[in-house]
Amino acid sequence: MMRLNAHTRFDLIAVATLMLVALVGCSSQTPAPAPPTSVPVVQPTLPPVKETVIIKETVPVKETVIVQPTVAPTATPTATPTRSPGRVVTPTPTPAGKLEFTIEFSPSAPRKGDNKIQLTVILHLKGGAKPFKVLEDNLPRNSTATADGVQYTQDWHNCEFDEPHTVTVVSADGQQSSQSVMMPYRCA
Repeated sequence: MMRLNAHTRFDLIAVATLMLVALVGCSSQTPAPAPPTSVPVVQPTLPPVKETVIIKETVPVKETVIVQPTVAPTATPTATPTRSPGRVVTPTPTPAGKLEFTIEFSPSAPRKGDNKIQLTVILHLKGGAKPFKVLEDNLPRNSTATADGVQYTQDWHNCEFDEPHTVTVVSADGQQSSQSVMMPYRCA
């Protein structure tokens, strides 16, 4: 058996250590990539977005389903449902000042046959907030909007005695204004 001096033993240990490190380093390398194949790569296409409108309790709910594509073409797409709010809160109308009105009349001649009179009542409004409701003697009247207020047409008496009527306008902001007036219809 051969005896090695200390210096030589040290050199052999150093060489063995370097070889061991080199072997460990070689074993942790990733394998070389495989040569490319001739199979074409298929790019996934984006599926269409589907929209469905569902009506529940007379409140329309719009449901949008967005299909998300995945990286692998063999995987099944997943759907993510989203819901839009079903109720929309409308703000309270802001009044444009105190509700006031003036009345203008546009009478017509008595109708032939039943001798009733038609009278168009025009209300010029100031203040309040749209839409406006009109009451005549506490009965609602179908009115139409004008440039500065509302108007309605009423069938009147059979040309009998005049009598006072109360016209009331109610604003969307809750204000109310009333006037008592003699309606000027003409009898022949």
